[in-house]
Amino acid sequence: MAGEKQAIVVVHGMGEQRPMGMMRRIVDTLWTTDETVLNAGDRHIGPDGNKSWIVPDLKTGSHDLQRITTPPAKDGKRTDFYEFYYADVLDDAKLRNLWRWLLRIIMVKPEYVADRMVWPWSALCFLIVLIGLVAFGVVLLGLGTIFELQWWNLDGGSARLNVWEISFLGILNLGLMVWLGRLIPKLRWILRWPAYAVITLLVYHSLFGIGGVEVRSFVVGGTVLMTILTGMFFLPYLGDVAGYLGAHPDTVRRRHDVRERGLGLLRALHEDPTYDRVVIVAHSLGSVVAYDILHLLWEELGPTNENPPSERVRQALYEHDRFVRNHQSRYWNSLTVDAYQAVQANIAKAIRLSGAVENKHGEKSRSYWKITDFITFGSPLSHAQFLIARGVENFEKLKEERLFPVAPPRSYNEDFGVLYTPDKLEFNEEKYAGMPIPQSSAEWALKAPRAFAHHGAVFSTVKWTNMFDEHHPLMFWQGDVLGGPVKGYSLFGRGIKEHKVHITYSKFGLDRLRLITHTRYWSNTAISGVADHIVKFRKAVGLVSSKK
Repeated sequence: MAGEKQAIVVVHGMGEQRPMGMMRRIVDTLWTTDETVLNAGDRHIGPDGNKSWIVPDLKTGSHDLQRITTPPAKDGKRTDFYEFYYADVLDDAKLRNLWRWLLRIIMVKPEYVADRMVWPWSALCFLIVLIGLVAFGVVLLGLGTIFELQWWNLDGGSARLNVWEISFLGILNLGLMVWLGRLIPKLRWILRWPAYAVITLLVYHSLFGIGGVEVRSFVVGGTVLMTILTGMFFLPYLGDVAGYLGAHPDTVRRRHDVRERGLGLLRALHEDPTYDRVVIVAHSLGSVVAYDILHLLWEELGPTNENPPSERVRQALYEHDRFVRNHQSRYWNSLTVDAYQAVQANIAKAIRLSGAVENKHGEKSRSYWKITDFITFGSPLSHAQFLIARGVENFEKLKEERLFPVAPPRSYNEDFGVLYTPDKLEFNEEKYAGMPIPQSSAEWALKAPRAFAHHGAVFSTVKWTNMFDEHHPLMFWQGDVLGGPVKGYSLFGRGIKEHKVHITYSKFGLDRLRLITHTRYWSNTAISGVADHIVKFRKAVGLVSSKK
């Protein structure tokens, strides 16, 4: 029976993820522990919660990845969970790629860094410079020991500042950079270089200006420890980020393989007639990967010139364009976003009711667009202006060029919105005798013989919900520093439903702990009941339809 099931595709984040690890936790949150998805007394409710089963399935292309399927919910629809797993593709990330990406981060123009990220970004810049200088100093110490070059302790007796005084100057400079830099972004460049000079002086004084071997041994030991930590943490985690976001000759192939694997899974789900709805749930780096794939798949399967839309879909796209024209404000409140998502849902419904169409070659397609929702947690897309693009102006240009789709989509041109036609010049009274000439630019697209959605209009149909836990402005390890907001005209659009959550949890005998909440979005951290962020997550996914 067509449309008897829906698919939830889970896209994991950075790091050495285990196959199906994140998906199991998502299933537990969305299905197993949700008491509202089944009627009371349902035979599929067990002592450990709602039942589900693991079924072999090769849509993922891997025997290590299987789908988790549920019995019919109270609305009669079954749900299959899939994981788009790509960690193995990025597992061979090289340390060179990591350092190249980190250096790109510290060389970005400081005025492009969002105010909420000034302190974490400054701390990262100083840490990279400190590690680099210490490593260089250790090399000099080694050369001096091998060749008996006693160049250290030459100014130790006459130095006017000791280590503690230099450290104080460094902390003072860092504080000035963060405080004054947030007020006047242009000053961040000026304040950075004195900070680097202080760090250089501190490293030099510690290694070569102090007598005795204790301090130098401590510095060498610290460098070794930082190297180990780099191998254990930075390379496995940030190495994935470097391997995907860094567009270099030795990373292009991995990026291609990651995207092709994701496209392969989504194509298989679209071709399966038992599914009529697909939801993508993406975390961290996975949200960037899924965003790229959505854009690519839309051109292939959406109602674009590749698959000309039916009259029903064209009408729904026309209503979308009319809604956007009537809401020109650069800020949309929650009520406007809700109304916009209702328009998006209407387009998705029109596509579903129209079913497969003939493509531009006149061949009947085996599938149609089925993705209705895109849900992101802790997304680094919040920092796209300097992580992906080269500043605010470049980011804005790439959105205008439709390389980066937004919600609502940017207009095709001055005449058309999402829906456009190449036939405007052909639409004349002689050719269409008796047909009234359209009076508005939007009606040209609606009534012309050929009309399509443009290739950057994926979020005309797909509802985007983003969740982030705002980190503490100074103690950035409290909360989620990697994620952030994506809603807004200067980011990815006004039409995104966004939830700023506040996640606390209990551990080590401590209550209301907020230490690094980046991986807590799908965990019910409430002492009793259901945490607010879990309620919002379940509502965004909508496993059970409100209408039968």
